[in-house]
Amino acid sequence: MPLGRLFAIAILVAGLAAVLVTALGGDDDTTESVLATEPTNDTAADEPRAPLPVLGQAGNLTDLDGWLNTEDTTFEQILADNEVVVVQFWTFACRNCKNTLDAMGELYEEYRDQGVEFIGVHAPEFAFEAEIPNIIEAADELGVVWPIALDTGKENFHEWQEGRWGYWPRAYLIDSEGQIRQNERGDGLAGYRELGENIQRLLDGDA
Repeated sequence: MPLGRLFAIAILVAGLAAVLVTALGGDDDTTESVLATEPTNDTAADEPRAPLPVLGQAGNLTDLDGWLNTEDTTFEQILADNEVVVVQFWTFACRNCKNTLDAMGELYEEYRDQGVEFIGVHAPEFAFEAEIPNIIEAADELGVVWPIALDTGKENFHEWQEGRWGYWPRAYLIDSEGQIRQNERGDGLAGYRELGENIQRLLDGDA
């Protein structure tokens, strides 16, 4: 077969392949949720799930320098008014904390009207992070619209975390009895997907 004809056939085959890929949605630019889950195994989904562990009783939030984004003034009142509470220790200049904020925002939007409250306990690492105007500006830029407790002296940061060192970020899932049911350290999104699943389990009474 002449070389020119072979070349023409190759071009035709390549063109047909490109059309097929496009028709089947090979270039999908759809923006997905950061918490999008992987497909589940149907067999595993039918198996009974183990109860969520009880990891201890949640502490209190005391000696705060105030609250932002809420009219509530005490942690006790927030616990009393909600079925589930998520408490996350963070600070606005922390890169690892920033990595979790989109996930926190998605969970807040999904569950804020279902008896779930989110509290970002802002515990500054550096002096400039302790300035309230800086916190307000950063929260606005980062899209943190859920309640913020100002833990300027980091008393609560250390009280809630064992050992000498604490973590930014660290999130606790708390049930209606004030019990900690998930303790999430670091910025792994898998942990925040699990947090969303466990919030739903608590709301469904399946925990």
